[in-house]
Amino acid sequence: MKIRPVLFAFLLPCALAAAAADTAAQAPPRVSVATSRVDGRTEFDVRAEAFARTDMAGAWKVLTGYDRLAEFVPRLSSSRALPFPDAAANEHLVEQHGYAQFLFIRQPIDLVLRVREQPVSAIDMTLQSGNMRKYHARWELAPQDDAAGPGVLLRYTGLLSPDFYVPGLFGGALMRRDLAAMLEAVVREMERTAPAAAGVQPPPLQDGK
Repeated sequence: MKIRPVLFAFLLPCALAAAAADTAAQAPPRVSVATSRVDGRTEFDVRAEAFARTDMAGAWKVLTGYDRLAEFVPRLSSSRALPFPDAAANEHLVEQHGYAQFLFIRQPIDLVLRVREQPVSAIDMTLQSGNMRKYHARWELAPQDDAAGPGVLLRYTGLLSPDFYVPGLFGGALMRRDLAAMLEAVVREMERTAPAAAGVQPPPLQDGK
């Protein structure tokens, strides 16, 4: 699922290449949020990108490990796949409980999502039930190289409309904050669990989520 020189002359390009690699590895997610009012409710059109130093299979495993998402995604209290007997092989029902934080206000968010997978390239999520009026989101994955080597480009897009109060002046900023935190956590988990064969150095574990 958050993206510096004849011995002296030789050392400078090496140092610059190392710095470029560090910058690429630490680049924050690129996030944009457009806010509008539809039928008197706030609606968010969100788009985000992040780069993870892992392979496609490793990235896919993290995003589709629905029962593990709450272990590393901030403000997600629980996540689990529900029985879905009539579903196609690439479809799932996922129940998630989390919360949004507005200053001193903590708003629970409870969702059941219908998830449709397109291995190993995209995941579409639509609202089945919960306290959102609208929830359509999509993950896309594509292999991409940067200055430090191969990796995966993650794209997240969504159209979200909460069925609860969102501060009008700060809603977009709060959404950008939470979306960036989610992408950063997803990238961190992908890189932590990246296969050694991919030449990825996993980051150290961090306390908390």
